[in-house]
Amino acid sequence: MQRNKIVFLFSGQGSHYRGMGRKLFENNSVFRASLEDSEVIVQKHINRSLIDELYFINHKGFDDVLITHPAIVAIEIAMYMTLKSMDITPDYVCGNSLGEFAAAVMSGIWDAETALEASIEQAKFITQNNITGGMLAIIDPEKTIKEHNYLERGLFLAADNFEGHYTLSGTAGNLDAYQSELSELGIQFLRLPVKVPFHSPLILKALKDFNCYMARIPSLQKPIPGFISGIQCKELDTIPTHYFWQAVSVYINYPKMVSYIENKGSCLYIDLGPSGTSATFVKYNLNRLSTSKTFQIMTLFNNELKQLERLKEITSLTQI
Repeated sequence: MQRNKIVFLFSGQGSHYRGMGRKLFENNSVFRASLEDSEVIVQKHINRSLIDELYFINHKGFDDVLITHPAIVAIEIAMYMTLKSMDITPDYVCGNSLGEFAAAVMSGIWDAETALEASIEQAKFITQNNITGGMLAIIDPEKTIKEHNYLERGLFLAADNFEGHYTLSGTAGNLDAYQSELSELGIQFLRLPVKVPFHSPLILKALKDFNCYMARIPSLQKPIPGFISGIQCKELDTIPTHYFWQAVSVYINYPKMVSYIENKGSCLYIDLGPSGTSATFVKYNLNRLSTSKTFQIMTLFNNELKQLERLKEITSLTQI
């Protein structure tokens, strides 16, 4: 009997929240040590405490890209290190948007310190260029909205997530106006905790600055086999220097990426992101005849310790 292939998934902006991974930080020494290593890097570059921002500050909002950008990367690296310590390793790894930064660490493209520094520098360039706006997830399975009508409202298609579910980017004013229209039509939507219009032309002003930064850092290494690009929706064996700007600026086609992986056989998709977003996207993109399964570890319900125990049992069976 052929075992399921294991796929690690890493999510990006919009999947974060203050307190993500708290139980692991408090109870798992590997997770905590990884975050403490990231803390040193963040302190060095922006003179702010990553750990305080995550677990000891009670401000309601958590949308400052200067801290959320490295926070997401740090959390996902810590989650990867935790699974590695449990001898849970993937056949494939795939990042979505900012999740590409952590996926690249797992794949040997760069180390954790370089990934964190790059995420901070990217956030700085976005901030310095005064790029503001937001992102809006829309659930419209009945296709009530006329296709592409968002373009008439000055908005951009950031991602197709699964059938009837997509994400738009734009200025705050245009998003506010569109939300009013959606409310009148009775269409569900969710404003993401993001103040930057990722995956749209609006952030391209910071492209030149970030590309200059990338040209100065050590060369990106050849990924180990199994690195699947969330941008190109296929396995890559080389990484261009502009890749990590494209990761947060170009349109994302999640169904296409899942289809590519599914063609490789039955999989166990493990979400290493903060909120289970990637697992949800994969679940709703699976063919009804697929035998693949999804699994999420971190959620808003703080059940990650129990989930790790469950995952240990599942993967021990999967490896047989």
